[in-house]
Amino acid sequence: MKILHTCYTYAPWRDGVAEIVRRLSEELARRGHDVHVATGCVPGRPKQAVLNGVEIHRFDISGNLITGLKGEVQKYRNLVSTGNWDIVVNHCLQTWHTDAIVDDLTKYKWPTILVTQGLNLKAPRFRKYYESVGPKLRAYYKWIRVSNITEEASFASKFGLPVPEIITNGVDVQEFSRPALGVRQLWGIGSAPWLVNVSNHYGNHHKNHRMFFKFASSLGSSLRAECCLIGDPYPMGRWKLGALGISGGCFYECLLRSVASRTVELVRSAPRELVVSSIQEADLIISTSRWEANSVVLLESMAAGTPWISTDVGSARENAGGVVVSTLQEMVAAAARLLTDPVLRQRLGEEGRARAVAKHDWRKVAAQYEELYLGAARSYTAAGEFRQSSYANS
Repeated sequence: MKILHTCYTYAPWRDGVAEIVRRLSEELARRGHDVHVATGCVPGRPKQAVLNGVEIHRFDISGNLITGLKGEVQKYRNLVSTGNWDIVVNHCLQTWHTDAIVDDLTKYKWPTILVTQGLNLKAPRFRKYYESVGPKLRAYYKWIRVSNITEEASFASKFGLPVPEIITNGVDVQEFSRPALGVRQLWGIGSAPWLVNVSNHYGNHHKNHRMFFKFASSLGSSLRAECCLIGDPYPMGRWKLGALGISGGCFYECLLRSVASRTVELVRSAPRELVVSSIQEADLIISTSRWEANSVVLLESMAAGTPWISTDVGSARENAGGVVVSTLQEMVAAAARLLTDPVLRQRLGEEGRARAVAKHDWRKVAAQYEELYLGAARSYTAAGEFRQSSYANS
């Protein structure tokens, strides 16, 4: 099959969606498919490249359905409309690569699929966006959600759409089966209890790093734990200041907090292998997010056999191997309990690892997507004429 995935970010960016689309694309390429990715520009990187068998097309575009689209919009639309694809898959709403073509879907001679990666319906700033885009989703052949807990079901009911199918996110189980690299010693952690948060510095603060700093300072001296925040800053988008090396998001705020508090060690731009080893070697993975769909970091924690504590967001309650909390106080109490109970930590780690192997291995997840894509392509005639989708028949 000739497949086009579209996403806001892609490698070398390492946010959750970028990692999901990369893993899926590379696995499908290994299975013999011709896989392409349309995504945003990366400073210093060519606009067209091949990475691990996947052809990448980068576009300088900003905006969305409500604010308007700027940049190489027509160039992107031309790629989509002339690529003679077997299937086109948009990953996420609220992004230019989906919004730029959502009105053209019925014109294509191939099926289109939307993978929402979660919705953020409760945010007032997105209300107008969802009201506008909701009716347009009927043009998709199918849409996919990554968890049974996310908000797509209520959204579908509001706009008279079928409830989307579920394909969970995946993790490279083999990557987390390799021996750890001794990051504790490399970074001077030693044998102290080590609590790690792995999340990037976004401008909307949805990773809630402020809560992680409060959590670290609330642990108390009796636990003598080391806390580490591993994440990358993003180039500042405003006035294209990122091109000058200025970071956006909450990075500078977190940097100041780490200097002032001395309770959290800030690590940025760590090589992937060291991030993996950190997850393996940590005593606990801590997630303070305000919003998630199906957190890749929690899946990675499970694959590593490391117990986790997470706020009650996204699919956390569906996962194994950790504790879900609602408040800062509950998070501190859960950490104190787990750090003083190695038997419980081991049991949770084993439960998480078993679930990751059984349900979230990328090879199994990619096989589900491959079956979906092949079925969608078969639903179109040999001449490539549009055949009514499950949405249009609803």
